[in-house]
Amino acid sequence: MRIRGFGQGALEATFVIAIGFVTIFLLNIAIWLIEQTAGSNFGSVLQTSALIWFNAHGVPIQYAASKLGNVQVPPYTFDLIPLGFSILIGWAIYRAGRRLSSDEFLGSSWVGAILSYGILAVALNSVASTKKVFVLDWQAIFIPTALFAAILIIGSVVGAPKHETSGPLRIRFTDFFINRFEKLPWAIKPLLSPALRAGTGVVLALTAFSAIYIAIALAWNWIEVIRLYQSLQLSFLGTVSVSFGQLALLPNLIALGDSWLSGVGFSIGQGSMVSPLGTELGPIPAIPVLAVIPVGSSTLAILFVIIPLLSAFLATLLVKSHTAELRFNYASATSAALALGLSIGFVAAVEMFLLADFSGGSIGPGRMASVGATPWLVATVTFVEVSLAAVLAAFFSARPEAADRELIQKVRRVK
Repeated sequence: MRIRGFGQGALEATFVIAIGFVTIFLLNIAIWLIEQTAGSNFGSVLQTSALIWFNAHGVPIQYAASKLGNVQVPPYTFDLIPLGFSILIGWAIYRAGRRLSSDEFLGSSWVGAILSYGILAVALNSVASTKKVFVLDWQAIFIPTALFAAILIIGSVVGAPKHETSGPLRIRFTDFFINRFEKLPWAIKPLLSPALRAGTGVVLALTAFSAIYIAIALAWNWIEVIRLYQSLQLSFLGTVSVSFGQLALLPNLIALGDSWLSGVGFSIGQGSMVSPLGTELGPIPAIPVLAVIPVGSSTLAILFVIIPLLSAFLATLLVKSHTAELRFNYASATSAALALGLSIGFVAAVEMFLLADFSGGSIGPGRMASVGATPWLVATVTFVEVSLAAVLAAFFSARPEAADRELIQKVRRVK
């Protein structure tokens, strides 16, 4: 039965590999076979597919020094993660973990899946590197395998099981975390649920506004988008390939929109800035989707900073049904409001830090080594904005109710 569990894990890893590497490889090989691009061969297609797969797992791609005409290009690192592709792979891994969650020998399934994924990473590492473009061996093997293992285990333990019954290993894991939660201090335990819900709700609201703004901006600037496509002089399959690439980077752009809504903004190259206070850009890549970037400055743009404040205020009001224990544990309205409001601000700040950190990176040498927002600055500003609004709303949602007369009577009897 352990062998069966091992095989089941390997089968689930194969499904994830098909979603990730095989999909991008088939797209690249189709373009190569039809377009017959000069200088390309099967080996270069395999290498490109492997590099994209590694990049989606967060593995930096190293470029050696080279010459472009008479210009000497220094060595640089490309580490901008295509979050759209990464989310797709992460979803596939999580689903695989859920399907394994009911296995009796869950540990064997984990070993089979992780070992299979690790073997793929080793195999792709052997074909991904050349003298000019390469990935570091330990990063190429460790990062994808560790990421796969973490999401797989989380999916197996947290995700709803495929069958009604849960495997013994899953039960032990869930019991362990439940026991740890029950032993948390009285001041922290009642804050977790409302703070996580409201803080995450604020970030989701910002993300929704960012996505809506980008959709409207793309529709409004459709002429500029078409002009940029035409300037690239692509074939039909080339246009499809570039479009898929932009879809993979769309979550990055939405996350950068979150930073813009916070008021901090982001940069596309050193010395540039895109924020509600104004936009200053130097030369940027001719990517059609970048037509959504606002040009110049507008006094009305600063009004967008109200969005995180309103989102925090409303999210805090909406979690009142989850603050019953909090209202009981904290003695005064001030202490309850401060504890809840600052906790919501902390959760939102951490999540915005992660979004800013993962959405940016280096895409080239020189000024293009800095693309994205400054994570610590985004987190700090978010904490101040969200905490301020959340504390005010928490005076309503976390205000202690009338004293527990039954408890008071019991205390008096004991005395």
